[in-house]
Amino acid sequence: MSERAQNDASGNAFPLVILAGVVIAGLALMFLSSSSSRIERSAIGMDGLAIWLQDQGIAVQKTAPEEIVGQKTPILRILPLYDTDLTVGRRETEELEAGSPRATLRNLSLAAFRSKIESADTLVILPKWRSDMITSGTADPDVLIPPGQMTIFGLWRGPTVAAAGEGFVQAPVTNEQTDEMLAGEAALYAPRVLSDIVDDACMPILTLAGRGTLLARCDDLWGEGSSFYLLSDPDLVDNHGLANGDNADIAVAMIAPLAAGRPVYIDTTTYANITDTSGQDPRTRSLADLGRFFEYPFSLFWIGIVIASGLALWRGSRRFGAPLGEARALDMASKARTIAASARLLRLAGSQSDLVSAYIRARMETLDGIVLGAARRPMAADAIASEIIRRVRHRVPETGQRLAEAYGQLAGDGPETHQRLAALIPFEEAFQETLDAFGHASRPSRPADR
Repeated sequence: MSERAQNDASGNAFPLVILAGVVIAGLALMFLSSSSSRIERSAIGMDGLAIWLQDQGIAVQKTAPEEIVGQKTPILRILPLYDTDLTVGRRETEELEAGSPRATLRNLSLAAFRSKIESADTLVILPKWRSDMITSGTADPDVLIPPGQMTIFGLWRGPTVAAAGEGFVQAPVTNEQTDEMLAGEAALYAPRVLSDIVDDACMPILTLAGRGTLLARCDDLWGEGSSFYLLSDPDLVDNHGLANGDNADIAVAMIAPLAAGRPVYIDTTTYANITDTSGQDPRTRSLADLGRFFEYPFSLFWIGIVIASGLALWRGSRRFGAPLGEARALDMASKARTIAASARLLRLAGSQSDLVSAYIRARMETLDGIVLGAARRPMAADAIASEIIRRVRHRVPETGQRLAEAYGQLAGDGPETHQRLAALIPFEEAFQETLDAFGHASRPSRPADR
């Protein structure tokens, strides 16, 4: 391969390398920007629960419901927490967890949490795993959040979490009121239960074989009458836990009575999607509604737009194909200079009449092919012009008359030069009307090609 060929090959490959780099960067940006969806697809996420509930005939709502202040939304909200303390802000959390695997994966403020549980019946699922669990997907003691680190609500009498064993523990789940076993045995790694203080703050509903409370109903923790259900161990319903033991059946047996025929909404948002309609039209929209179009999953759309726009701008700044060769450029320039020089010589020699004659001849040759066609018999130039004018008069009498008059003033050597030049305008108008009458668009004639 010659040196030139090698350079051409490398030059053609360079844009592809740049394009591949941009695509990879865009994909990486999309991946990093969708941390929420990354959690839901991981071992500790809830995507599997939604699929399983639908398979069991329980309706699952995938979009955020419209919620109004002071009204209960007819859904069961499942709210998985990935925040070990709702009273600590994002910056404080990052400072506390700097240099170590994060325990708080999705910050949620206490105000947003309380708005959620007040607007709908809510099943709150406490956190259990650090950020390492997302990447490894393997249960390990080092990945567990220590029970003492989960203060959650920041209340002195709030429910706290305690360890109920090490390694995988299989135990039946029983109803606290009826002592009936709930759909087999649960299989949980290092199970978490609510501590004994739960009796003071919440009412036990489901227990793990005498080890402690798994599910409780908490009422009036803040003295405002709000209530919610609290599940101490997420492995009963998360992606990796559903496949263990009878966890999947237990999850359905637990959630179905709580839903009571209402749709289930698995809430992964960190804001309160509640509209205050006091004194205003409930259909009124605000800037806060506009902001929802820039959140996941719409954020992926905007990222795609930015990447596509960047690629378009980059590609538009580059030449399409190789530049014209030197020989071609010289050839085109030579033709242009020849034509310009010929016109200049004719003008200097006073040969405008020759130019007019050449123009009229080219125009009539164009009409010859359009009006008479290729199948005409051989005729002299004057006979051809007469036949063209006759046929145009037959189809469009007025146009044919103007064409005949203008051609009569231009043809031959009799008329003066200034008279011939004055007749060019009506001739051109009649020419264009003839083209329209015979269904042809105007195109420049090329006498050199005839």
